[in-house]
Amino acid sequence: MRTSLCVFTACCALGPAALGDVLGFRSWLDTNGFGTNNASNLWQGRVGSATGSFMSSAGTSWVTVGPQFSVPLMGPLINIGGENGAAGPATFDGLWAHPGAGVPAVLVFAPQAPTFVDGMTVHSELIANGLSGNGVQFTVYATVGGNTGSLGTTTLTGVTDRLDVFALPSTTLLNPGDTLSLYISDNGNYLYDHVNFNAVIAVPAPSSIALAGVLIAARRRRK
Repeated sequence: MRTSLCVFTACCALGPAALGDVLGFRSWLDTNGFGTNNASNLWQGRVGSATGSFMSSAGTSWVTVGPQFSVPLMGPLINIGGENGAAGPATFDGLWAHPGAGVPAVLVFAPQAPTFVDGMTVHSELIANGLSGNGVQFTVYATVGGNTGSLGTTTLTGVTDRLDVFALPSTTLLNPGDTLSLYISDNGNYLYDHVNFNAVIAVPAPSSIALAGVLIAARRRRK
């Protein structure tokens, strides 16, 4: 069953709860690399959906078997000043990504222990010949307690990098099995959909976590 969980908010702050620590995909890759891609990873690269097959490790990237650039892939890493961006050199540290022909490249945040989160922020820019296509679409889904809902969709086009915030309606406890998933889709045409991106999970400040814990405990007592 799919239900709506919140309204998408672009280029804005998550509020006071977002002032706590963050969990970034690029930071995770800097530590763990592309050597593994499986269900025990905090971050996972999947094909087509949040429960689709795992992309395969290719040393410096995660790839899908098939003709180059017509299948989903993520990697290699891109550093500031590297890989030509649509408006010049890359403006932030991220990684290269490409959706397939009608098949999204899906990045899944899968906490291995209970984790309070506020949402996901996506930083993105077209790279290389990305302006030759019609851009890509980003959609974030949250799956909590078996219910999945969209946190919104945005489209990346043009020469300017974007910072999009996909916020949950309130601080939410994700348990193992719950996920936040970023779908990178072809926007109707997969050609030239070359993107530099990074995803960051906003973790609320300790005071917000304490308040959320009290509210969750109160709801459980009422049940």
